[in-house]
Amino acid sequence: MASAVGLDLVGLAAFSREGTKLGKLKDVFTDSESSSGYLVIGRRMARDLVIPADVVEIEGERVLVPFASSFLNSAPAVKAKGAVSSEEHGRLEAFYHVGAAHD
Repeated sequence: MASAVGLDLVGLAAFSREGTKLGKLKDVFTDSESSSGYLVIGRRMARDLVIPADVVEIEGERVLVPFASSFLNSAPAVKAKGAVSSEEHGRLEAFYHVGAAHD
């Protein structure tokens, strides 16, 4: 999926595949080890979501995440803000890319 990753996206609303508002984009960063881009979506009553940028689409003022809300609730957690460890990178990539093939 096409994505445009940049700090100018911070503040945009993020929506799941079924149209449920997930929260707002609160950070965008690139992992220095892998050069992968990540989006951090802040949610009110749940932990933040960290999603590889290459699985989302930007449509106007919306970030579209191509997964169901129920699937996203089991997404791997990331400990450090603004960075992911190589272990976390592997878990995130496996979760979201396997989910894209089977969701």
